[in-house]
Amino acid sequence: MQLKDKVVLITGSSRGIGKETALLFAKEGANVVVTYNTNKKKGEDVFKECKKLGKCFLVHLDVCDEKSIKECVEKVIDKFGAIDILVNNAGVISWKNFVEQNSKEIDLQINTNLIGLIKMTKSVLPYMQGQDSGMIINIASGAGKTAHKGLSTYCATKFGVRGFTQTLALELPKSMKIFSVNPGMTATQMTNFKGISPVKVGEVIVNAAKEKYKVKSGQDVDVWEYVKGVEI
Repeated sequence: MQLKDKVVLITGSSRGIGKETALLFAKEGANVVVTYNTNKKKGEDVFKECKKLGKCFLVHLDVCDEKSIKECVEKVIDKFGAIDILVNNAGVISWKNFVEQNSKEIDLQINTNLIGLIKMTKSVLPYMQGQDSGMIINIASGAGKTAHKGLSTYCATKFGVRGFTQTLALELPKSMKIFSVNPGMTATQMTNFKGISPVKVGEVIVNAAKEKYKVKSGQDVDVWEYVKGVEI
């Protein structure tokens, strides 16, 4: 897929993997929708960087709030008239054994990482189906393929993302594609900045959007297959 002038909506793009992915799509000439939830200043900073490279749009988005999802998608359609690529990137983590996690921490991970991703996809899909084209890239994780002590709820959500991706691929028309991109340890706030640069993960996401990898719709794009030194 050629990315120039494609409308790319990236959830959780005010920092980390989402931020770097937004900048890389902007460099490709895409119309990038930068979203933020709690930190408007960081969202504005990413928007300003993207704007130097091409067309972009800044929108507030809380994937745990259906009204926020609906308003975000409607604003993007009003602005650009289409959504060509959805990158479901927003995510949270709790590094605790399951018995130490409280209900709020459990709910936040499930609602953000899985339910929010599903509802975001549900909101965008009608527009993609109307265009008879589109791509969805779900950011899952190596922790969605292998269990990790201290990440029970997080692993459950990411295993769920991969299951959702695989099943939705069976239901979508051939003109639409969906993939799970699985990062390993990545140097973001979630990992206390341990791991590979989020730029490297962003590059894999952009290449997946270009369909550079020989994977079928619904399949995994494992970052460690394309970037050296990734801890799964």
